Amino acid sequence: MAEVCSCGTQLVENARFCHRCGAPTSVLIPEEEAVPEEVEQLLEAVELKTAPAEINFSNGTAVRVGLIVAAISMAIFGPLANLGGGGASFIGIVLLTIFAGSLSVWFYQRRTGEPLTVVAGARLGWITGVFIFALFLVLFTISFIPALESGEIQKLQEAALKQNLSDADMMKVREVFESPVMVSILVILAMVVHFVGATTLTSIGGMLGAKLLRRDQSL
Repeated sequence: MAEVCSCGTQLVENARFCHRCGAPTSVLIPEEEAVPEEVEQLLEAVELKTAPAEINFSNGTAVRVGLIVAAISMAIFGPLANLGGGGASFIGIVLLTIFAGSLSVWFYQRRTGEPLTVVAGARLGWITGVFIFALFLVLFTISFIPALESGEIQKLQEAALKQNLSDADMMKVREVFESPVMVSILVILAMVVHFVGATTLTSIGGMLGAKLLRRDQSL
């Protein structure tokens, strides 16, 4: 900084203007101090924390919501399956599975306050579908396999098919159930169909739920 003004007046230290003639002085602007590395890391951590969490199995809230909704759904599946005719029960289970995906999105947004995109809603619905299948597999193992080994399932199947099948066809059905290999194949196919169906329907429900909730928030 200049110590003497152009008019010859001795300047006060750190003065920006001459106190006599008012002429501006050349003040050196201090250089900006570099931001410490620790501060930069803290700022990055805050940004990551405020960003919406990704929907996957590493997201604890998403996992808990999916498990809770799956448990609620499985508690309703049993009575619904025994209600009304077979076609009505099937349609009810399909609609309930789709609703489970939407319900999981609603629960998640209520707990976190974070709106989900359609893709994120589909992921959360898929997680819910995986838990629905897992709970179904547990119940299947506990109830179906012992009944299959005791022959109770075979008797029920024969009683249900006897009205629509001839004696020759019934013999073929008995041969299938008497073959452990065929029974295993049928069980595996049934599990694959159930897994694909459960995860697909809940994913659709998650997409619909995310889209409807985002529309409500924009109104």
